[in-house]
Amino acid sequence: MRHLVFAAALLAVAALGFHTFISASLAAARDAKAATFSERFAPVLPLMEKH
Repeated sequence: MRHLVFAAALLAVAALGFHTFISASLAAARDAKAATFSERFAPVLPLMEKH
């Protein structure tokens, strides 16, 4: 009986963690804006100009 309670509690915690992870990932993907070319490659451009 104790194993069943422990397994149920572990399953509930895992499901809650999985739900939180998926929700956070979807929220981050929804809120992220696509970077423009200059924003994405701005740190590299000065290095390319030196060559």
